[in-house]
Amino acid sequence: MKIYFISKDVKNLANKASGGGKSSETLLKYLTELGNDVKIFNSASELKSDIKSEKPDIVLHQNIQEMVRTQRICEKNDVPLVVTVNSFISCCTSMHIINRTKYGEPCYKCSFLKCFKCMFSGIKYAYPSIHLRIRDTLLTPAYYTIRGLRIRALNKADKVICISPTMKKMIGLAGVDTQKIEVIPQPVDPYFLNPPESNIFEGLDIAFISSTHWFKGAHLAAEAISKLNNIRLVIAGGDTKTGNYIKQILADRAIFVGMLSKEEMKKYYYSAHVVLFPSIWFEAFGRTWAEACMCGTPVVAFKGRGGASDYLKHEETALLSDYDVDEYAEQIKRLFEDEVLYRKISRNAREYAKKNFSAEVIAKKYEKVFEEVLEK
Repeated sequence: MKIYFISKDVKNLANKASGGGKSSETLLKYLTELGNDVKIFNSASELKSDIKSEKPDIVLHQNIQEMVRTQRICEKNDVPLVVTVNSFISCCTSMHIINRTKYGEPCYKCSFLKCFKCMFSGIKYAYPSIHLRIRDTLLTPAYYTIRGLRIRALNKADKVICISPTMKKMIGLAGVDTQKIEVIPQPVDPYFLNPPESNIFEGLDIAFISSTHWFKGAHLAAEAISKLNNIRLVIAGGDTKTGNYIKQILADRAIFVGMLSKEEMKKYYYSAHVVLFPSIWFEAFGRTWAEACMCGTPVVAFKGRGGASDYLKHEETALLSDYDVDEYAEQIKRLFEDEVLYRKISRNAREYAKKNFSAEVIAKKYEKVFEEVLEK
C-alpha cells in the first residue's frame, strides 16, 4: 500500500519529547516494516507539490498542525484521508479542566464564552502571569476559529483515529461525527519489553513520575509520597514552579533527573518499584503509563479523565484512585506492602500491554482502517 505520511517536523520526530511525536515515529517505523510504501512529508506544502504528480493510495495525517490544509489538498485531489488525533482539539486549552482546585474541575464542552473565560483567567497555567493572560485573551477569537476549522476538517476526512475512548467522547461532543471515529491506542515500541543490563537504583523505595507540570499532577504525587515513610520520588522533566513546591514538601526525598532519552526512560521504569500517573487534565493517552506496563512496573493512576483509566482495570492491571491524595497514597502504599498484589499487577499489565499496545499490533490496526476506507 502506498501511504503518504504527513506530520509537522516529521524529520525530527526522534528528537521530540511529546507523546504524539514519539508515537508518530514508532508508527512510521512499523508501517514501513510491514511492507508498506511509506513516503514522509514535513508539511502540507510538500504534500501539495507532490500529490499532483503521483497519487498515493491514502494519506495519513498525524497530529493536528496543518491538518486543515491537508484535508483541503486531499479533497481537491480526490485522495482518501485518515487523520490521527493525538490531542484534545475539542478544547481551546487542550485540557478540559479548570484550574480552581488542586485536582482541577472537569469542563466537558467548549463555547466561545467559556474559551474567553479560560484564557482570561489563565487556567492553562499553574502560576499565570498577567502577560500570558493578556496574550491568550487577545488570541481567543483565533483559538476558537481554528478549533472550528479543525472540527469541520475532521468531518470531511474519511476516517478519524482517536487514541482513547475519552478522546472519542470529547471530540464527539464538539461536533465530530462519531461514526467516522475508530479508537486505536498509541503504539509502544517492544523495545521496552527487554530489561536494561543494570538498574539505576538499588532497593525498593522508588516511585517514578515523568513530569513536573501541575496538569500532570506532579504536586499530587509529591503530596501522596509525603504521607508515606521511606519512599523517594524520582521526577523527570524540565524545571517548573511545581518542582519548587515538590522540593519544599519532600526535601531530599525528591530526586530530579531532568529530561530523559528513550533509553534512559527505560532504565528508570525498570529501576522504579512503581510508576505514578496522577494527571489532572484529560489525558488523550499518556505514554508513560503504557511504557511502564510494557516494562512490568505497576502503575498508580487517577480515575475518570482518560489516559490509564481508559484502558487499565483496578487491581488487575493497575491501581486506580479517586481524586483524593489520601486515597492515592494508600494505593501506592499497597504496592510497597503487598507482594502478591504487586506481582499480579506487574504480570497482568505487561501481558495486556504486549497484546494491546505493541507497535506491530497497532500498525496492523491502521492497515485494517486503510483497507476499509479504500473498499468504500
